[in-house]
Amino acid sequence: MERIVAGDKETHSADIVADNLERLKGLFPEAFTEGKVDFDVLRQLLGDAVDNGEEKYGLNWHGKRRARQLALIPSTGTLRPCPEDSVDWETTRNLMIEGDNLEVLKLLQKSYAGKVKLIYIDPPYNTGKDFVYPDNYRDSIGNYLAITGQVEIASGVRLSSNSETSGRYHTNWLNMMYPRMKLARNLLSQDGALLCHMDEHEQSGLEKIIEEIFGRENLLGMIVWDKRNPKGDATGIAYQHEVLFLVAKDKRAFVSSTPLQREKANATLILKKARELLSLRGKTALPDELRACVKRFGLPKSLLKKHEQVVDLAMINNDFSNWIKKQGFSGGEAAYNKIDEAGEVFRLVSMAWPNKRTAPDDYFRPLKHPTTGLDCPVPKRGWRNPPATMKRLQVEGEIVFGKDHTTQPQRKYLLRSNLNENFPSVLSYGGSDDDLLDSLGIPFDTAKPVEVARQIVAALSDRDSIVLDYFAGSGTVGHAVMLQNEIDEGLRRYILIQLPETIDIQKKEHASLARFFARENKPRNVAEITKERLRRAAKETTRKENPNYTADLGFRVFRLDTSNIRVWNPNPEDLDGALLSALNHIEHERTEQDILYELLLKLGLDLCVPIEARTIVGKSVHSVGSGTLIACLDEAISRDDAEPLAEGIADWHDAVAPAGDSTVVFRDSAFADDVAKTNLAEILKQRGLGNVRSL
Repeated sequence: MERIVAGDKETHSADIVADNLERLKGLFPEAFTEGKVDFDVLRQLLGDAVDNGEEKYGLNWHGKRRARQLALIPSTGTLRPCPEDSVDWETTRNLMIEGDNLEVLKLLQKSYAGKVKLIYIDPPYNTGKDFVYPDNYRDSIGNYLAITGQVEIASGVRLSSNSETSGRYHTNWLNMMYPRMKLARNLLSQDGALLCHMDEHEQSGLEKIIEEIFGRENLLGMIVWDKRNPKGDATGIAYQHEVLFLVAKDKRAFVSSTPLQREKANATLILKKARELLSLRGKTALPDELRACVKRFGLPKSLLKKHEQVVDLAMINNDFSNWIKKQGFSGGEAAYNKIDEAGEVFRLVSMAWPNKRTAPDDYFRPLKHPTTGLDCPVPKRGWRNPPATMKRLQVEGEIVFGKDHTTQPQRKYLLRSNLNENFPSVLSYGGSDDDLLDSLGIPFDTAKPVEVARQIVAALSDRDSIVLDYFAGSGTVGHAVMLQNEIDEGLRRYILIQLPETIDIQKKEHASLARFFARENKPRNVAEITKERLRRAAKETTRKENPNYTADLGFRVFRLDTSNIRVWNPNPEDLDGALLSALNHIEHERTEQDILYELLLKLGLDLCVPIEARTIVGKSVHSVGSGTLIACLDEAISRDDAEPLAEGIADWHDAVAPAGDSTVVFRDSAFADDVAKTNLAEILKQRGLGNVRSL
C-alpha cells in the first residue's frame, strides 16, 4: 500500500508545466534531449514561425515574467467544505468558494479544466481605491491567510488599496490580472468564452493581455455598456460607459456552437399578454372600450351586463392591438400585434422583391386567392422568393391573403420563431440593482445589474453549462444564472469565487454595511455578502411562470485553506516530538469531510459528484463518483477488521461496477500494524482493486 506524502501529485493542484512539456514532447519528440527541451532543434522544426528579433509587438511591464511563472506554480492548498453556510448541500451542484482566486483557480484545474462554457468577470477597475494586493511568490497560501487575518501578517504584505501614488500603479494591477486570466483560460471548454467588464482606467492594458493569452484571432470584440450615469467629478470626458471584452478560447469552435443572440427585449412580455387574453376565449366579458369607460367613470358593472359578449378571436385581437399601442414598443416589436386561430402571435411583412433591380421573370407568377380563385396583384419588381418557396409558404400557411383578390398577399412571421436578435455592440442601461439589493436587504454599491448579467448568461451559455465568476462581488452572476434557468428550465451551474476581503465598517460610506453585519451577526467581509445575496435571491425566485419546474437554488460553500496533509517541518529543539507527530501526518482538527474533498480535488473529481456512504464492519466507507474513489478514513483498523473490511469494499465496488479504474484510500495511522495493512491491501488487489493508497 503506497502512502501519499507531501510532494506527491495527489497533494497539489495540476502541474501545468509538466502537462505542457508532455504535450510538446508528443508533437516534437526530437526536440527533447535527456528530458530537456533543445531549443535549437525546436526552432528548426518550427521554421519561419519563430521570431528571433529583439523588438516584439506587445505589452511589457515590470514583473510580467514573474506573473507568468506564478500561474505555473502548483498549489498545495485545499478547499474545506462548509455545509453550515450552504443551501441544499446534499443536492445542489452550484459552488461558492471563499479564497484568493489565484489559488482557487489552480485547485480547480484538475476537476474543471475544459468544462466551463462561460467565464464572466467584473474585476477591480484599478481606480486607486481597489483592493489589489501583491501575490507572495513563494507561499501564496500563506499570503492569503495573512491578507484575510487568519495568521499573523507577514512582513511586506500590504493590506491597502492600489493607490495611484504607487510608482508601479498599473504594473501592480497587471501582475494581479495576468496569472488569473491565464489559469482561467485552461478551465474554458473548447467552445467557451470569457467576458470581462472594464472602464477607462485599464482598458488598453486588459485588451493587450487578453490578446496575448487567448490570441488576437480569438477576440470576438467589445461591447459598450451605456450606464447612463456620467462621472460627476470628471476633469475631462465624463465617462458614462464601460466596455465588455468578449474573447473565445477557440473562435471557430465558439462561433459554430454559439449563435451569439439574445431574446428580443419585449418578446416574452408580448407572448405572456397573448396567453393572458387567449385564456378569456369563450368566456363572457365586456369589450375593451366598455371596460375602460367603467373604470374611468366609476359606473356599476351591473348596468353594462347586457353588453357582455362572448370573447372571440376578433375581440382578443382588438384588445391585443390596443395593448401593443399603449406599450410604446418600437420597430419590429410593435408590428407583432396579431394572434391567429392557433394562438400564435404574428406580424405581416411585405413579400415584394427588396432590391432596386427587377426580379427574374419566374418571380412574377401570380398567386390565386383561396376564396375567389382569381389572381392577386404581383408587386412591381416581383416576389421576394422563387416559385417553389412561394408554393411551400402557401402550403404551410405562412402567406396571408386579404378578403378578396384585390389585396396583395403578405408573409406571416411568427414571434415564436423570431424571438432572438443578434447580440448588439451597445448594451442599454439595464436598470440599477440598488432597489433589488435593498429589497433583499443587501447593501452593496457597485453591483452589476442582474438583468444585464442574465442577458449575457442567456446569450453565451447553453442550458447545461458551467458559468464561472472568479471576482464574484455581491453574487450577481449566480443570481443571473438562477433567473435564466427559471426562464428556459435550464440546468446551468455556477462557480463563484470571492476573497473574504475585510470591510472597514468605521468608514462613513459603509454605515449601511455595518448595520447589515450587526443585524445578521456575520463576519465583516465581502464573501458574506455574496452568500447572503444568493440565499435571499433563491427565496425570491418563486417560479410563477413555471410552477412545476424544480430549479437548483442551492450552493455549496468551500473555504480555501492549507492542505490536510502536514508537511514534514521538524523543530530542531524537539525532534522526538516531531517524529511522534509525523506518525499521523493529517493536520489536527481536520474532519473526514475535509480530507474527502481534498482527495476529490487532487484526483480531478467534481466537487458536486455524488457521494454515497456505508458502514462496513463498523467503519464508515465513502464511494465517490460511482466507485471512482472509495475512501475509508476511520481512525482504527485492527487485524480482525482487515479482511471483512476489504471484502465488503470489494463487494460494493463489484456492485457499482465503475467504468474506469478505482482508487481506494485509507488513513495510514489507522492500521493497528503492518500485518493489518498488508492483509487488507492484498485482498483488495486479488479482488481487482490494485490502486490502494494511504494518507
